[in-house]
Order: sequence, then structure tokens, then C-alpha cells
Amino acid sequence: MPRKAPKKSTAVLLVEEHVIVRLALAQQLRACGYTVFEAASAHEARSILLAGPSIEILMSDARLAGPADGFALAQWVRRHRPNIEVSLTGVLSGKALAVNEFCDRLRSKPSPQDGQALTDRIRAMLAEHERRARKASPASADDRKSGGN
Repeated sequence: MPRKAPKKSTAVLLVEEHVIVRLALAQQLRACGYTVFEAASAHEARSILLAGPSIEILMSDARLAGPADGFALAQWVRRHRPNIEVSLTGVLSGKALAVNEFCDRLRSKPSPQDGQALTDRIRAMLAEHERRARKASPASADDRKSGGN
């Protein structure tokens, strides 16, 4: 019996400067079946696009730091890669909602809880990161005062 060719995965370029948020969003997109390329800035995103992978969707934070924000990146993509769908996001809940909507495209039945669950998971990860940073901060200050001994 002939084997069917594997279904080609849709490629998403995810642009998010906060690494914890980017990793969680990318993980969710991959779990839904997308191929995900990650960038922390508009400059990195353009480098990836110029390198030639076939990207179908650009999902970017609208407020990226640096000389080019998400809006400038979206304009560049629309001029140079008009076939790429562009999704600009802002607040964390909007990012999770956008990921959920992309995942729903590949599911037979939408799952409205996924967006909130993803938002909650990222907030928990960010809180844990902050807790660890605060816990490590006093020890680092003490080490500097005592000369590291």
C-alpha cells in the first residue's frame, strides 16, 4: 500500500524579546503542529527572513525594543514578503489568544480554555523567574561587599 506524503508543517516566525514568553508561546505552537522559528528582535527576524526559510506566518510583539519595533517589522514584511500573514500582539493575554487562534486552525474543534491556560502558565513562569531573581539579588550584593568570600 503506498504511503501518503507527510503533511507539510506551517512555519511561524515568532518575534518576542522576553525569552520566557517566547519559549512558552513557541512550545505551544510546536505542540499544535507548527514549525517555529524564534527571534528576539526585528533585526533578528529580518535576518531569518532573508536567510530563506519558507515562513507563512509572522507573529510579533508590537512593542519591540531597538530601532525597529513590531510595526516597522510588519511594514517591512508587507513590502518584501507580502505572502506572509502578519499578526501583531501586545499584552500577554493577546499573545496567548493569538497562539490559541493559530492552534484552532489545525484542530477540528476550537478549545477556548487553551488561551487562558497559556496565559496563566506564562504568568506563573514569569512570577517564578522574578522570585528567583529577588532571592538571588541579596546574596549577590553581599558577595560584592565582602569581596566574594
